[in-house]
Amino acid sequence: MSEQLLQAIIRLFALVAKEDSVTEQERKNIEGFLLGHLSEEMAEKYLTLFDQLSALQDSNESQEITEICAQINRELKQAQKLVLILQLIELIQSDGDISPKERELVFTISEGIKITPHDTEKIFQLVGARTVSDLDDSSFLVIQDTPSVRSAHSLEVKHLSGFIGILRLTDVETYFIRYEGDTALYLNGIPLKNKQVSIYSTGSSIKGENIRPIYYSDVISRFKVDESDGKINFVARKISYTFKTGTIGLRNVNVVEEGGKLIGLMGASGSGKSTLLNVLNGNETPTEGYVHINGYDIHKEPHRVEGLIGYVPQDDLLMEDLTVGQNLYYAAKLCFGQYSEEELNELVLKTLSSLGLSETKDLKVGSPLEKTISGGQRKRVNIGLELLREPSVLFVDEPTSGLSSRDSENIMDLLKELSLKGKLIFVVIHQPSSDIFKMFDKLVILDVGGYQIYYGNPVDGVLYFKDIIEMVDRDKGACLACGNVNPEQIFNIIETKVVNEYGRLTDERRISPKRWNKYFEEKIEIPSPAENSRLPEIHQQIPNKVKQLKVFIARDLLSKLSNKQYLLINLLEAPVLAFILAYIVRYFQTDSLLGYQFSKNMNIPAFFFMSIIVALFMGLTVSAEEIIKDRKILKREAFLHLSKGSYLFSKILIMFGFSAVQTFCYVLIGDFILEIDGMNASYWLVLFSISCFANLMGLNISSAFNSAVTIYILIPILLIPQLMLSGVVVKFDNLNPHISSKSAVPLVGEVMASRWAFEALMVSQFKDNAYGKLFYPLDKAMANAEYKTVYWLPKIESELSFCLQSLRSEDDLVKQQIEHKLALIQNELRKELDYINYDKFTKLDEIKYGTFNGVLAEDISELLGSLKRYYNNIFNKASTAKDQLIFSLTDASESGNELDLLKNTFYNESIAEIVKNTNDPKRILEEKDELIQKVYPIYMNANPAHFADFRAQIYVPEKHFAGLYMDTYYFNILVIWLMTLFLTLALYQDWLRKIVNR
Repeated sequence: MSEQLLQAIIRLFALVAKEDSVTEQERKNIEGFLLGHLSEEMAEKYLTLFDQLSALQDSNESQEITEICAQINRELKQAQKLVLILQLIELIQSDGDISPKERELVFTISEGIKITPHDTEKIFQLVGARTVSDLDDSSFLVIQDTPSVRSAHSLEVKHLSGFIGILRLTDVETYFIRYEGDTALYLNGIPLKNKQVSIYSTGSSIKGENIRPIYYSDVISRFKVDESDGKINFVARKISYTFKTGTIGLRNVNVVEEGGKLIGLMGASGSGKSTLLNVLNGNETPTEGYVHINGYDIHKEPHRVEGLIGYVPQDDLLMEDLTVGQNLYYAAKLCFGQYSEEELNELVLKTLSSLGLSETKDLKVGSPLEKTISGGQRKRVNIGLELLREPSVLFVDEPTSGLSSRDSENIMDLLKELSLKGKLIFVVIHQPSSDIFKMFDKLVILDVGGYQIYYGNPVDGVLYFKDIIEMVDRDKGACLACGNVNPEQIFNIIETKVVNEYGRLTDERRISPKRWNKYFEEKIEIPSPAENSRLPEIHQQIPNKVKQLKVFIARDLLSKLSNKQYLLINLLEAPVLAFILAYIVRYFQTDSLLGYQFSKNMNIPAFFFMSIIVALFMGLTVSAEEIIKDRKILKREAFLHLSKGSYLFSKILIMFGFSAVQTFCYVLIGDFILEIDGMNASYWLVLFSISCFANLMGLNISSAFNSAVTIYILIPILLIPQLMLSGVVVKFDNLNPHISSKSAVPLVGEVMASRWAFEALMVSQFKDNAYGKLFYPLDKAMANAEYKTVYWLPKIESELSFCLQSLRSEDDLVKQQIEHKLALIQNELRKELDYINYDKFTKLDEIKYGTFNGVLAEDISELLGSLKRYYNNIFNKASTAKDQLIFSLTDASESGNELDLLKNTFYNESIAEIVKNTNDPKRILEEKDELIQKVYPIYMNANPAHFADFRAQIYVPEKHFAGLYMDTYYFNILVIWLMTLFLTLALYQDWLRKIVNR
């Protein structure tokens, strides 16, 4: 209180007191007021000022009152103004009579300092009450031996002489108490003076001989009993919890409470406070015991209590890139699907006002390291996310952690105010101040090992533990002078160590947790729950899955767009990487007159491969933290039972959107620099598909692991196999023989999305460009004919010659070789004749050891000659057609420059060399009883072994599955999307997380 304000109040007292002349009793009241706020010296000074002011002649009283009231309004809170009015009323009441002029003056002052006439009248009523009937009004609670009033709230306390009247002023939730009787009563350990009005503050208790204690919660609950729309009965009986490791977290804990209470959960580190909170709120299922709300088991029948429970964890639940208002707005949209936009905005503004956050509505929340709002404001916003839907039971984990004492008190004031509105609130608290400690209606104290060692009134808890160890001052729970309570006393007593013979403290406790628990079971009786099966009305109405999807998308997208740094990096990453890679691999000979030519750039395949790795990397990094950073928010929203599919699908859609933009920018820049013409759409589709696959990989690991560091360590582990098993860095033929295959891509390669993407790019670029489309069919016919005549037929002839020459050998090894080679010849001829649909050769079944002879060898040789002529004819026809096509495209006057330009623009020699595999000396391989073509895979036809066979060598132009044939480009993209679909299912079912947890 400033000196100017105190002087103004003394002037006000003087004005009121001298209205009917100042009496000695009035002067004593002023002296008592001053001694209650100032030192004796200062009190004497201001009492002298009072005497001087009250002796002055009347001046302009109206103007003076206006000035004084204006100063009071600038410096005093509303509750303090009510106390001031009380002091004025007691001042004029002290002489036993209140004149009409004095009464009128008090009302004038009340109006000046914004106190309603109703509140002023009720204070007059309390101060002047002489009998119970004077307080027969709903604003009062009358406490007496036998209730005798009808309109007032009543509380029966046996053996209480006289009555206690408590006035409730609802505007600022302030309580005044007055006692008329002979029983020696103590308010917070200080004698309660008869006929004198006092403040009844939060956490107060009234005690006296032969009467039961009267606690603050007992009083408040009488006023609040009719204000809630449904009574909450919360019962937790014999709760025990064992962790997966076998450690016992809780042992036989009991809690029985009703709505309108603020319950504190306290205990040393490792005592099980947070575990108890998670069991009580339904996050964890107890090993033994049950938790009921109005008779419904929250673990067995969670749908019955849906919407009744709220949870505010210790950590932030805020979307840091959204404003305070946006955080609350999107939370409201997920809770109230039935509300219009106008109703939602009204609800948000109302909640912000009740939290005292109206001015921060448009401020970005920010991170704890880059603060935009204070720590206390962050906590209030976190609580506000739950207050929107008004849960009947709210669980709050360490709301004051890391806050200043002032912010801590503000948060606890808010929670206390909620409890006074009929909510049941459980709070895990650590090292509370005296004021905060007294706010709690009940206290549950746990000791190490999950033992419950106290359950009851907080101030009585100090007396309880002092009494057990027989302390000298065991009858004093609070300081008699100031009323403060030291909660640390409890834990000092609980954890008192044994002193050894040398006077030093040991590590052994004087009283073990188990013994404290035994005292608890002997001394404290758990109350029986009240019966009430009617649940409170639930206002929330969760929107349908489609609306949830829209809200999730809008919220997440707005959050990302608000993060300028995130947005800038993600949008620039692709074009910058494209520019760097494309510029580096833009190879040409400096002495060439033509400069850069796409057809001569040997680095194009490397660029394709690096593009796929870049797409994988971008897709992984953009999604790897998406779910893990939302995990705390998801934990809170679990109480809303929102659609998991809507949340995940929103993430997937947003990630796909980012990937589409990133890969589009990459393709534009890369193709422009490297002059890759006419293939933008096909390149983009491959890179977009592989990036989406990576998005789902990232979302899966983000869902499965609990640490962002772990996730980024995993990214190389996920990328390196995609790099090594793509068929580029190491050819599939050169892999470890245990995992490689000669006839097809090995299985380890088939599960790599990079292999499908790279093959799609290479095959499409070779045969689907403007130049390739013209010549590919003819080149394919020529290449297949060349393979048959140059490699396949000579191989068959060589094997046939060996068999004929060695037929008479008696060597067993030679016989085995003949048998194998004849089986190979038979198998290869059967496949070839089936392929060309030739059925005139009827001796296939005779090509085996025992029936093979010289005559059959001549017939086979004749067949091979026919096949050679057949394929030579195909080659010649295709070659002639190609020459004619070239001639038709060549302008003789320009010496064929048009065709050369077309080839230089679209045809790349390095790509052609790779897909034709012409550099591999192994043109044809033998495996078991068949020959494997290794040259010209780009011209090979699919040759499935069975109906569902899709496997083939890399770079084949078409794939088979289920009797259908599809172009390799589209088939490979389909495979990538099927892999993506599989990862989507794995994400929804949490397969990876379940594996990790095991």
